[in-house]
Amino acid sequence: MVRIRTLLYVHAYTACLLGVAPLLPYLDLPVQMALPAALGTGIILDLRRQYALPGYWGPLVAISCFMLYALQVTLSNLIPPVVNILALLLAVRLITKKTDRHILQIFVLALFALAASSLLNLSSFFFVYLVLMVAVVTMGLVLLSFHQTAPALCLKRPQLTQLLSVTASLPVVSLVLMLVFFVILPRTHRPLWDFLNSDDTATVGLSDKVQPGAFASTAATKTVALRIECRQLAPEDLYWRGIVLNHIEANSWIRIAPPQGETSRASGGQTITQTIYPEPKSDARLVSLDAPRRVAKRGSSHTGDLVFSARRAIDRRTRFEAVSVSGGVIENTGAINRAFYRQVPPPPSPRVAELAERLRDQDGGARQKILNLKQMFRDLKLNYATTDLPTSADPVDEFLFVKKRGYCEFFASSFAVILRLSGVPTRLVGGYYGGEYNELGGYYLVTEGMAHVWVEALTEEGQWLRIDPSSLAKNAGDSLLATRGKKLGWLRRVTDAFNYFWNRVVITYDLGRQMELLRGTTIKMKQFSIDLDWQKIIGWALPVGALGVLSWAGLRRRVIRAETRILRRYLHQVQKRYGLQDIPPTMGLQELAEHLDDPLCRKFGDIYGGAVYRDRQLTADERNTLEGIIRQLGQKKRPPPDSWRPG
Repeated sequence: MVRIRTLLYVHAYTACLLGVAPLLPYLDLPVQMALPAALGTGIILDLRRQYALPGYWGPLVAISCFMLYALQVTLSNLIPPVVNILALLLAVRLITKKTDRHILQIFVLALFALAASSLLNLSSFFFVYLVLMVAVVTMGLVLLSFHQTAPALCLKRPQLTQLLSVTASLPVVSLVLMLVFFVILPRTHRPLWDFLNSDDTATVGLSDKVQPGAFASTAATKTVALRIECRQLAPEDLYWRGIVLNHIEANSWIRIAPPQGETSRASGGQTITQTIYPEPKSDARLVSLDAPRRVAKRGSSHTGDLVFSARRAIDRRTRFEAVSVSGGVIENTGAINRAFYRQVPPPPSPRVAELAERLRDQDGGARQKILNLKQMFRDLKLNYATTDLPTSADPVDEFLFVKKRGYCEFFASSFAVILRLSGVPTRLVGGYYGGEYNELGGYYLVTEGMAHVWVEALTEEGQWLRIDPSSLAKNAGDSLLATRGKKLGWLRRVTDAFNYFWNRVVITYDLGRQMELLRGTTIKMKQFSIDLDWQKIIGWALPVGALGVLSWAGLRRRVIRAETRILRRYLHQVQKRYGLQDIPPTMGLQELAEHLDDPLCRKFGDIYGGAVYRDRQLTADERNTLEGIIRQLGQKKRPPPDSWRPG
């Protein structure tokens, strides 16, 4: 036997846990400590039936907690105080006496707490919490209705199983309706509650400045930068272009506005269409596969050197489309200021200047100089490394001739500086290299640790050639750079695919996606046509329909429950016994027995109502007793009493 009160309390505490679990990391430390303490204390007090904060003390403490954080509420600081208020109100309610009204308050506060967590972090785990919360609260409300009617009700195991199975079907219907409404209800391009959200931007992203040694700090970072949905590519093609750095300032490469009139286009290679899901970050760069042809995002723009940017920082999860050419080149199609891309910093060290002089004196144009410089880098036997890096005031000289070890920005910066000194227009490109392909979702996972810098050099024909000097390291095949296209483990594939589909189906599902879905459905409906052969349809429909009718007629009697058949026989026998023309369908069994003043009818109503009306089947003994009552009713007819007024 299980008490209905115990079931109700279990559901209340479960709802409380589901509501505050995703909220816990964002609460103040005192509130984080108060919640588990209140949860444990509440369980103990419920077992002892003794409660803290009797009388008006509970509401007074709740009001005090509310006022404590309500004074901190401002337009710029709205969500943190509110979630702390919800958590404290829930903690107070857990340690006080729990009437039916208080149980309902726990359900409501738990729901609000879970909803508030979505304003702080709408991750894929929110969906799991939401499904469980809907199930627990729905079942809890049903139990609450039983508890209000019969607080001391105890259920046997079969009754409990039947009650929970029936109640569990209600959340399923609720979730289906939620899914339907989510798909069809109109929405804006940006959520209306965005102004409530605290910034959830990443601590890393593409910077407008690259200084040797800066990228090495992100080498081990596993924070997701973006996911790119496209077909699988060769590892050497996984360059994701973000920003062009075109000016040297001291030892740093920075981005300034490119010369006026400069225009470019990507040509050649294979056309690759991508759907890109960037993580929140602090910059507005739209990263896509190199070389980009176009990027489609509302309000985006691009410059002549094919740097694409959003209208504002991408501080919320979003999506955009991009078209690139893999294995192609970037061609300059407008005026080009070659001198702008040959500017060099203050006089280089003698050794760097001598290396550039040797390169300049060799025969050939830009392409040949690039090949010669590649060989020079190989001859220097440089190492790709993230530790023990050059730290002097002249990092290029120290990297090439002293330490001979460095990260991608050392390789790219040194290569570009020497090319510029030799007369070849050059610039740096910042983005990402590599990607872990997830076959479950058909996308690449790119982390911040894959941030990379490479070089673009301009040929006499006006083509920008991509060069990755990091690949010239003598340990390039064994370094961190060589592991950037590795395959994900099965657990990582499953968990990340779940996050990917959550972002794709829920977070980035906006008005544009709704219109795409509507247009696609309309097109398919217009294309949908069937040539109908009505003679064949009728020829098959008639025998199939006849068979269905016969089957329905044969099964109908079996479908009717035994209790229903007994009730029909009983009412028929009562009509015969008393010569009644009709029994009103709204008249209950006990009411019928009172009107007829018949002990047999009264006994039938007690047995039948005690079972069927309490949602259980008749036992074999009860069925036999009812059958005996029906036989006794048929032994002798009686006139209806004077009080019989069925109308």
